[in-house]
Amino acid sequence: MEQKDLHGFASDRPITRIEEDLLGRSGFSTDLANAMASWHGKDSLVVALHGDWGSGKSSIKNMALYRLEEISNDKPDVIEFSPWEWAAQDKITASFFQEISKSVGRKDRSKSGKKLSETLRKYGRYLNTGETFVTGLSAALPTLFVLATIIGVSGNFSDNALVKNASTSILLVLAGWAAALKWGKEFLDRLTGNVDASVKAKEQSLSDIRQELSGLLLERKTPLIVVMDDLDRLTPPQLRMVFQLIKANLEFPNVVFLLLFQRDLVEDKLNDGAQLGRDYLEKIIQVPFDIPQIETTRLHSLLFNKLDKIIEQDASAAKMFDSSRWGNLFHGSMNAYFDNLRSIYRFTSTLSFHFTLLKGKSAFEVNPVDLIALECLRIFEPDVYKEIARSKEIFTKNGSTRYGAREDATAALINGILDKATANKREPVKEMVEQLFPTIEWALGGTQYTSGFASTWLREMRVCHPSNFDKYFQFSIPSGELSNSDLQEMLSLTDDSDKFSSFILSLKERDILKNALSQFESFTDEVPLANGRSYIKGILDIGDQVDHESTGFTMFSSNTHAVRLVVWFLRRIDDLEDRGKLLIECFKASRGISVVEHILQGDENRREKSDADQIFRDEEFELLKFEFVRKLDDMSENNSDELLSHGHLVSFLYRWKRWGDENKVVDWLKIQTQTVEGCITLLKGFLGKSSSQTMGDYVVQITTYIKLENIENFLEIAPIQEKLREIDEENLDPEAREALNAFQEAIEKREKGITDDW
Repeated sequence: MEQKDLHGFASDRPITRIEEDLLGRSGFSTDLANAMASWHGKDSLVVALHGDWGSGKSSIKNMALYRLEEISNDKPDVIEFSPWEWAAQDKITASFFQEISKSVGRKDRSKSGKKLSETLRKYGRYLNTGETFVTGLSAALPTLFVLATIIGVSGNFSDNALVKNASTSILLVLAGWAAALKWGKEFLDRLTGNVDASVKAKEQSLSDIRQELSGLLLERKTPLIVVMDDLDRLTPPQLRMVFQLIKANLEFPNVVFLLLFQRDLVEDKLNDGAQLGRDYLEKIIQVPFDIPQIETTRLHSLLFNKLDKIIEQDASAAKMFDSSRWGNLFHGSMNAYFDNLRSIYRFTSTLSFHFTLLKGKSAFEVNPVDLIALECLRIFEPDVYKEIARSKEIFTKNGSTRYGAREDATAALINGILDKATANKREPVKEMVEQLFPTIEWALGGTQYTSGFASTWLREMRVCHPSNFDKYFQFSIPSGELSNSDLQEMLSLTDDSDKFSSFILSLKERDILKNALSQFESFTDEVPLANGRSYIKGILDIGDQVDHESTGFTMFSSNTHAVRLVVWFLRRIDDLEDRGKLLIECFKASRGISVVEHILQGDENRREKSDADQIFRDEEFELLKFEFVRKLDDMSENNSDELLSHGHLVSFLYRWKRWGDENKVVDWLKIQTQTVEGCITLLKGFLGKSSSQTMGDYVVQITTYIKLENIENFLEIAPIQEKLREIDEENLDPEAREALNAFQEAIEKREKGITDDW
C-alpha cells in the first residue's frame, strides 16, 4: 500500500515534470529545450542558467529535459554530469569522459554511436594521463623534497665519489617510490590502458582523435547535450578545471553545454587578482540566462493554499483563525521570507508537523496565527527564536510599572534580541515580534496595554500570555497548565451543574485546579447567560471542597477564584434584583456555603464604604444572609461533626455570630468542646500558617500558630486548657499534635507576657 506523506516534508528535490510546474515557468523551460535541440553549429555552444539558492534552477532544467524526452523525431542525446560528485576524488576529467562515453553508448546503439562512444573513451584516456601525471608529481613533490634534502645533506658530508653516486641513485629510487605512493595501481592501470589504446590506435595522436571526434559529431543529426549542475559547490581550482575542460578540450560541433550555478558565487571564486571572475565567464559562456523572476502572487497563493490545508485539519483551529491578524502579520513582516519555493516547502512541512502536536482532544491548544508566525522565526531566524524562548518573563509581563531604569533595561534586552536577526531583516523581525508580543510595546515606546487585555490574550491562546507561552516552545501542555481542550470542555459543561462540578474536582485530583480556575476567569464572558443557574450552582457545590488559603498578596486560593467566577458572571446581569434572585435560587439548591459567604462579605464591605458598585439590592442581600445563617443552624443541629471540622469553620463562626444568634453560636461551641476530641478539632480550625524566607534560602519556612484572641471571641480559653490536660499525646495524629503544640506555645507566651505578633 502506498504510504502518504502526512506533513509534506520537503526533501529539497526539484520537480521533474512540466505538469508539476506551479510557478508558470514551463514555457521558459520548453523554449530552452527547443533552442538547445535545434543547435547545429560547427562549434560547441555553452549555455548558462543563473539563479540563487532555492530559485528553481534544477526544476527548470528538469522540465527542459522532460521536454527533450518528448521529442519523437531526431531526439538529441542528453548526458547529465555532476562534477561536484567527483570533485572530492579529484577525478573530474577522468569521470567525465567515462560517464559521457557510457551514456552515448547506452543511448545510441547505432554503428556511429558505438564509434563515438569508443572515440570519446580514447580521447579521455589521453587527457587523463596528463592530468594524472601532473597531479601525481605535484602531490609527490613534498615527499621528494624531504628525501632529497636528507640524502643531499648526507652526500655533502662525504667527498667520496662512490657515496655521492650512491646518494644520487638512492634519490632516483625514492622518487619512483614516492610517485608510486601517489599513483599506485590506478596510475599503472591507466598507463596500461593508454598503452593498449595507443597500440590499438596505431600510435594515433591526440590531434587525430580530436579530428575523428569532430567528424563523428558533425555527422549527427541532433546535438549532444551535456548538462552540469551545482557548479557553485566546487572549489576555485575545480571550477577552473571544469571550464578548461569545456573550452579547451571539448570545443566540438553539435555539442551543447548547459551549466547551472549561482552567478555571484562562481564569479567570486574565479577572481584571482589578475582577472575578474565575470570576465573569465564571459569568455566561456556564449548564452547566459537568468532564472525568470517568480511572480510574487503565485508564490503567495501556493503558500496560502498549503496553509489552508494545514489549518483545515482542525475545526477548532479554523474557528480560532483571525484573518485580520494574519493579514497584518504576513504583509507587515512574514512576506519577506517567502521569495522561493524552497522556503515555502521548508516552512509548511515543519509547521504541519508542529500543528499536529498541538491538536487537543476537543480544541486546538494555541493560537494558529501566532504558531505560524513563530514557526517563521524558528525556521528563518533561529537565533531570535531561541532568545525569545528563554526570555518568557520579558515577553509576557506587559510592563505594568513603567519607571525609567527598568524600562531602559528591558528595551536594551529586547533590542539585543532583535539585533540577532538576519542582515536586512531586522525591521520585519521587529514588526513580527511586536505583533506577537504586544506586551513589549511599552518598552519600545509604544502602547501600554491595560491588565484587561490579559484575559483576551489567554482566551485566544496567544503566546504573549504566560499560561500559553511554553506551549509554543515545548509543543505540549506544560505541567500545571490547563489545556485549551480542557478549557473548552469546561465551558461546554456549564449547562449541567453536576457534570461541571465533577469536572472541576477532577482538576483538583490532577493538582491543577488553582491555575485552571484562574485561566477560566478569562472565559467568564463566554458562558451563556442561559446556563447561569447550572453554572453558579456547580461552582457553589465545590466551593467548600477546594483549597481556601491564599499565598501572599497575589496568589489567590482556588476558593477565591471560585468566588470571582460567580461574581463576574453575576455582574453580566444588569438587573440587581435578577442577580440576587439567581444566587438565592442556586444557594438554596446547593450544599456549598463558603462561596456565598465571601460574596456576602464583599458586598457588606461595599455597603460600609458606601460604595455604589454593589452586587445586590438590600432585599436580596438580607435574604442571602438569612439563608446563610439557616444553613449553619441546620448543620449545627444535624451535622455538628461536619461543621466543626469544616475548612472554613472560623470564617463561618464570625459571620454566623454577626448575622445570626450569637448565643446559639457560643452554646454550640461549648457543647463541642466538652470532649478532648472536640477541643482538638476546634484548635485545628483556628490553626494558622505563616511563611518566611531568609535571603539566600531556596526553601520557604512554614510556621504554624494559634491566636488565643481569635478563640476568645467565642469561648473562654481555660475550659479548653483544662480539658486538654487529659489528652494522651502519643495517640494524636500529626495534624492534631501540631495544633496542640501551637496552642500550648501560645499559652506559654501569654504567661510570659509575650503578645502575639502574627
